[in-house]
Amino acid sequence: MNDALANNRINIRALRYFQALAEELHFGRAATRLNISQPPLSIQIKELEETLETKLFERTSRKVALTRAGQVLKTEVDRILNATELSLNYVRQIGRSENQHISIGIVGSALWGTLLTRLKKFKASHPDVDWNLHELSQHQQIDALRARTIDIAINRNVLPYSEAHIRNQLISHESIALAVPENDPLTQLDVVPLTELATRPLISLSFQQSDFARQLNDRCAEAGFYPLIAHQVNEPQTALALVSAGMGVSLLPETCGLIHWPGVRFLALEEAVPADLYALWYDEPLSELMTAFVAGLQGR
Repeated sequence: MNDALANNRINIRALRYFQALAEELHFGRAATRLNISQPPLSIQIKELEETLETKLFERTSRKVALTRAGQVLKTEVDRILNATELSLNYVRQIGRSENQHISIGIVGSALWGTLLTRLKKFKASHPDVDWNLHELSQHQQIDALRARTIDIAINRNVLPYSEAHIRNQLISHESIALAVPENDPLTQLDVVPLTELATRPLISLSFQQSDFARQLNDRCAEAGFYPLIAHQVNEPQTALALVSAGMGVSLLPETCGLIHWPGVRFLALEEAVPADLYALWYDEPLSELMTAFVAGLQGR
């Protein structure tokens, strides 16, 4: 049998079985991960080796190890299966568009302003269109856009040059406010200069989850000080709970103040610090539906 005909006998299942065993290097663990018994796994691996006319694993009573050919195939299979997953997700995305469904990745604080009202208005004007929300960090949104598991993302203070193949559109201007305990002396000020925070413990959003948090840190540095970060949290609600407990102050989008939080006051900053919302999507032409959706997010 020539190579082309032999290759045609190899299916995705065989490659997934090989990948699992190559990662686990243990037939029992690989079979458990694949939710099968060991004999079918052994048969698939044997058939794959026979088809490729190449030994992929060294097997002894004590261990399983990849041969040199197996190591090369592992690298190629990871690439092939990842590309396959992206392609299938892209097809799902096209299907959602055809079926009038929009999957949205969003930072949770975005819903505390006018955005939810705009989403409801869009639904009223497009009753046949369904949308659902996935609360994702900024970095998770980018990964999901690339994997085509969401159609559009809503993020804060996007840097236009920061992500290749991701396009963006401003949808709403917002600003940063300062959350403080309700009995804090800063509540006596009409506006608070950023420099007042130089010696205050700051409760920050996580740098690992949010470029927006790093931008706020950089803004403090531009004002002449590096903030004393006492805690890093993933969600504004957690930051507000810590502020309420007197653990520090926090720089958050002003719309977070629309939700009453016991023991917390929101104060205006002397400097204008943006917390603007952007829509992001993968760098492909927007469908008519998605163009209308982005316009709806802008309040048009």
